Amino acid sequence: MVAGAPKKPPALVKVPVSLKLPRWLLAWMDEQPESRAVLIEEALKRRHKIKPPDVGA
Repeated sequence: MVAGAPKKPPALVKVPVSLKLPRWLLAWMDEQPESRAVLIEEALKRRHKIKPPDVGA
């Protein structure tokens, strides 16, 4: 048996991205219980009505 999380399909692997945001937005994000990454991902999905690709199970 191998420990650890199961491998994700390549389309779902997260990649580090560098970007610039205004300080007021970062301050607000840091006050939230979710991480910056989760806040940005969820906001983009809602705003643009997109879903992750169906990669099967």
